[in-house]
Amino acid sequence: MAMISRNDFYYELSSTKLPIFKDNKSIVWYNVPASFDIETSSFYENDIHTPENKRAIMYIWQFGIGNLVTYGRTWAEFDSFLMTVSEILSLNEKCRLVVYVHNLPYEWQFMRKHFRWDKVFILDDRKPVKARIGGIEFRCSLKLSGGKSLANVGKDLQHHDVQKKVGDLDYNLIRTPATPLSETELGYCEYDIRVVNAYIAEKIEQDGNVSRIPLTNTGYVREYCRKACFRTLEEVQDNYGGAYYGLF
Repeated sequence: MAMISRNDFYYELSSTKLPIFKDNKSIVWYNVPASFDIETSSFYENDIHTPENKRAIMYIWQFGIGNLVTYGRTWAEFDSFLMTVSEILSLNEKCRLVVYVHNLPYEWQFMRKHFRWDKVFILDDRKPVKARIGGIEFRCSLKLSGGKSLANVGKDLQHHDVQKKVGDLDYNLIRTPATPLSETELGYCEYDIRVVNAYIAEKIEQDGNVSRIPLTNTGYVREYCRKACFRTLEEVQDNYGGAYYGLF
């Protein structure tokens, strides 16, 4: 496997019939794993090591749907990419693609001013767990995993053998969008996407469809409690041998 060009990505995407699901609000969801990630370099402007002079720059972004993974080097390229994907999939407020980001609050600080957001759901100050542009809904897979690192997410996969690459990207080097990247470095970037997509694929299998995956790991606990609290009389009688002792 390897990342492909954006043009090849568009061709493969337009040639593939992706599964969809319509919820009870008549929203159509693409029932496929999709994810987004960036790599950044940080440095001190004018080599003055103070908090006020610390800077960071995105030098590559990666995006994947299913087994298709591509990349670009600038936010302008990503903006154009999202528009093209939205056109191919006919995305809008009523037809959505969920795109997971492993630590969405981090990427959010780099991307928030580059786009006009339709809706953002924030749990803490500047820490969104969900953000939507048209029909593309970014969600945080870090929150969904309960705070697991991407390496541990890969180790805990049940049905996929995909692991995060380790040591293939030297974070001490300062890179820009113009910095050439080796095949090894590109492979490191690619597998960050493949691990998240494998994780979401297992979540889709577990939960039935992508729209039913909770925003956070605690969502599973809340759903369990909700079902336990709102059981029917018949369910309680089955569990307690016909006696319910005035609970209703």
